[in-house]
Amino acid sequence: MISNNWWRLLVVLVVPMAISGCYRPEYPSKFISSDLKEFESYQKKCASRPSPPARSLTTFGDIDVFITYSQPAVKGRTIWGDLVPYNKVWRTGANEATVLSSTGDILVNGDTLLAGNYALYTIPTKDKWTVILNTKYEVWGAYDYDQSMDVLRFEVEPMTAEEASERMTFDIDASGTVQFSWDKLKFDFLVMPL
Repeated sequence: MISNNWWRLLVVLVVPMAISGCYRPEYPSKFISSDLKEFESYQKKCASRPSPPARSLTTFGDIDVFITYSQPAVKGRTIWGDLVPYNKVWRTGANEATVLSSTGDILVNGDTLLAGNYALYTIPTKDKWTVILNTKYEVWGAYDYDQSMDVLRFEVEPMTAEEASERMTFDIDASGTVQFSWDKLKFDFLVMPL
C-alpha cells in the first residue's frame, strides 16, 4: 500500500515534468512584424540566442516580400540526414517557424500566393526538397505543422555550394531569387509580383 505522502511526492515531481515537456513559448508578434523597427528591436533582444533571428527583404514597387527566420550554426555537426533528418517536415531554421511574408499578392515559383504570412517548411531528401507554405505560421518549430493548412508546395533541387555557410541564411535579391544556404548545400526559388 502506497502512503498519501508518496502520491504527493509523485504528483510534485511528475506534473511539472509533464508540463515542461509540452511547453511552447508564446509566439512573438514582433518576429514577423512588417515594421522594421519592431523586428530590429526583437532581433536585438534575441541576439544572444544560439540561433539568432534574421530577415531578408526585397521590394517590388509598393510590395515588400521578406523571410524571417532563426539562424542555426553548423558547429562541426553533420547537418543533412542527421541533425536535419531526411523525409520529415523541417521548420527550415530554428526556434519560431520560418515565415515568408508579403504585403501584396505575388507569384512563388509561378503560383499565386495572396498577401500575408506563411510558415515556410521543407521536407529535405538527398535528391530533392519539397518547399511548403502554410497558413499556420504562429508556431514554434514544426511541432504544430498541419498539412491541411498548406497553400503551396513545390520542389527544388539542392546543390552543393562552392563555400560552406556556417550559419543558415536566406537571401532575396532584387530579381526575386530566394536562395537558401547552409553548410555545403543551397537551393533557390523565385518570388515576383503578380
